[in-house]
Amino acid sequence: MTWPLVGIFLLAAVAALKIGSTFVLPIVVSVLFMFLLGPPVRWLKKRRVPEAVGAGILVFGTVIVLCGAMYFLADPASEWIERAPKTMQQVERKLKSVVRPLASIQATASKVEEATTPTSSGDDTQKVELAKPGLMSRLSGTTASFLGAALTVIFLSYFLLAAGTLFRQKLAEVLPGRAERAHVVEALAEIEVQMSRYLVLTTIINAAVGLLTWGALALLGMPNAALWGAVAGVLNYIPYVGALATLILIGVAGLVSFDQPRTALFAAGAFFIINMVESNLATPMILGRRLPLNAVALFLGLLFWGWIWGITGAVLAVPLTVMVKIICDHVKPLEPVALFLDS
Repeated sequence: MTWPLVGIFLLAAVAALKIGSTFVLPIVVSVLFMFLLGPPVRWLKKRRVPEAVGAGILVFGTVIVLCGAMYFLADPASEWIERAPKTMQQVERKLKSVVRPLASIQATASKVEEATTPTSSGDDTQKVELAKPGLMSRLSGTTASFLGAALTVIFLSYFLLAAGTLFRQKLAEVLPGRAERAHVVEALAEIEVQMSRYLVLTTIINAAVGLLTWGALALLGMPNAALWGAVAGVLNYIPYVGALATLILIGVAGLVSFDQPRTALFAAGAFFIINMVESNLATPMILGRRLPLNAVALFLGLLFWGWIWGITGAVLAVPLTVMVKIICDHVKPLEPVALFLDS
């Protein structure tokens, strides 16, 4: 009877996560921020800074830093977005010189297709298309939703950090029985330790990737090198896919920025070398023994959380999968799942 109940619970949980993403996702992000900023808050507490004050300094200080970075990068980012159609035309024009033989083959195939396609019978049937919402209306709705979610994350993160261990104790007191409470407290403590360590170290690694990418592109003379460094650092949170997306973006930006395709290749190659050193040397040395997940679990976690919450889920895939693994370690019916995810 246990397995059917577990299966029903898991299906209901997945449906709730997907359907209620607007409500659940800000809470999840707030909890991850609590894990990320928890160690500095405790460090300040040891120096006689109250948790409420330390949480305020860190949360709102982080917001100020992020807003400053967004303000600094807003102009080049908006410029690239506005120039996107023209940029793709420039990239296509430069790539044609490289792949001209393929273009001639495609032209020949198009002529053959035109010759074998029957001519139109003069059907004057009119097509009716429904008008789609304008770009500004879609952007305004997205901006309002983002601001609401951002405010929720900011204040909920502050309250969770200011409460300290009180929230964890209150959660344990809900359960009957001293043994169950102790088990929950132990599980929550392990989740906090592992998640804090992972998030702090990963953030340091990704920040280093972003700074090195910025420096390498700046040395090559690429415009808006800081923007692409920030893109590299953020997308590096996404396993496998993030590095590939960054490589493509830098390659496209290089083709537009430089007259010689060879220089664009150098820009993409510089990021490729940085990513190879980070993924094959730095990250295994720093996180290898601290990340209790195997490669299959990482990839399946990326697919699952990306399906649930899109690009945000892909960015959060690794820490959320680590959290699921630790929870499964402490729930007896879910121990086989924990064994499958274990490294």
